Amino acid sequence: MKANIFWRIRPILFTIFGFAISHNLFFIMLPIRMKETGYETSNIGLAMSMFAVGAICAGLFGSRAVLRAGHIRAFASMAATLSIVSVIHSYTTDIWLTGALRMIAGFCYVTSFITLESWLNVLSDRSNRGRVYGTYQICFAIGFGTAPFLFGMFNEQDPRLFGLISVFLCFSLIIMSMSRLPAPELPAKSTPISLKKLWSYSPSGTLSCFCAGLINAASVSLISLYAYSKGISGLWLSIILGSYQMGGLLTQFPTGWLADRYDKRVIASGLMVMGVISNSLIILDNFHPYPIELLAVLFWISGGSGVALFPLAVTQVFDHIDPKEAMPVTSTMQILLGAGGVIGPIVASALMSEFSVVWLYYYIITVHIFVFAFLMIRKLYVRTERMPSTNPMKVSVQPIGSTDFDPMLDFKDTNTTNPELKLLLAALGQNPTDPGLLIKLALQGSALNANDVAKSIVLAYPKRSGEMMRHLIEQFPKRRLEVADSLHDLFILRKERINTLLQDALLDGATPDEASAIMDLIDEIKFKLEEAEGGETPSTQPNSPT
Repeated sequence: MKANIFWRIRPILFTIFGFAISHNLFFIMLPIRMKETGYETSNIGLAMSMFAVGAICAGLFGSRAVLRAGHIRAFASMAATLSIVSVIHSYTTDIWLTGALRMIAGFCYVTSFITLESWLNVLSDRSNRGRVYGTYQICFAIGFGTAPFLFGMFNEQDPRLFGLISVFLCFSLIIMSMSRLPAPELPAKSTPISLKKLWSYSPSGTLSCFCAGLINAASVSLISLYAYSKGISGLWLSIILGSYQMGGLLTQFPTGWLADRYDKRVIASGLMVMGVISNSLIILDNFHPYPIELLAVLFWISGGSGVALFPLAVTQVFDHIDPKEAMPVTSTMQILLGAGGVIGPIVASALMSEFSVVWLYYYIITVHIFVFAFLMIRKLYVRTERMPSTNPMKVSVQPIGSTDFDPMLDFKDTNTTNPELKLLLAALGQNPTDPGLLIKLALQGSALNANDVAKSIVLAYPKRSGEMMRHLIEQFPKRRLEVADSLHDLFILRKERINTLLQDALLDGATPDEASAIMDLIDEIKFKLEEAEGGETPSTQPNSPT
């Protein structure tokens, strides 16, 4: 994968880092504050599970906010709302109000994730999506793991922690607001796709997504109660509280690298085996205590196996969808993740209240074994050929010799694999107010040149080819002749109306020497075509009667 892909997505990576810190600070602080107030563990689990209810609502309605206001404004609104939620938390410990605020936070966080991940889907392709999402999750894990250390610098009841959350949310908001990433193409509809359709794309990815919610929400919401009941404190408390996502930091990129090369079901199954072993050893610690250093390592391994499951499920599903379906598909996957997130903390906290806190890990092991069994059955006994790319090359069957241009013809080279070019074409399809500036910003800092994208732009938008070429040449006038030469194959197609549009755009503002070179190129193409037709004429004429 080209290094400049990482450079292009750097605003998203910095943004998710700040969001992750605020996200985990909420998860760490709120259960401990409620426990010290005197609430039961089962009630705390119920309140924390409201985050997942908000996540489900985001899956259902979050994309509508994006369609209504656009990606940047929707993201800014969510970040601002989360900052308000943080301030309200500093004034109350009421469990009912806390549950309501967690639901609002769930909606805002997940809508933000949908927005950011739709950018990633457009920027990546099948050959690098695992690594792109792995890097995204690594940045999330670093931020998530940083939160416990920040928490350890303050008293548990210190209201300044909520101010710190607002600082990181505003940090993320500023970065995305000032970024120059063109917004991804908006889908025709804002509603999530049906569960049946998602299942038809990837049963393994669909089930893994739901089970990731069962694992992640229970672990993140209740690990602080587990560590609190075990009497862990100081630096080791911070390490263990951050272990879930910091463990993910160790597994994300290797998992993405392997997923780009091997069957994702096999990779996910390996993660589940790793999780079963590490969580079993955590349970054994309750009977034969380990040194705290070894216990921390086990928590890291346990976290690494759970965190990597969801991005792996996302990449497995995204391998089989059209890029325009990214937002509806992401919405449905967030609904599944949220549904698992509602069930997980409720079931796990009930087991912890009924038996003991260690039952959190009996529950997690059970889910790991179920996922492993399902994936292995699909791999070994169910016929599931690797699905072809959903972006095949569309070819016009209109005869090359025809000079009649069909105004409804929409021939597109949709097999464009360069993610930067894909993003530019998608952005141009949204009728920007200044296409020239958009093209200039898209090419700056990328490996693409004006002549590299000219042909793809014409193929994607033939009816606007003249307008697009004018904008392109206005921004890069020194490449006029290179652009003309790159369009050589299109002139051969003899689409008279398109050729006229292109010729007028190339000649507009050209110097006499440039105009002469362009006309020589066009005349040479015409001459070769006429010569080829003339050579074929004798062989195609019927025999004359003698």
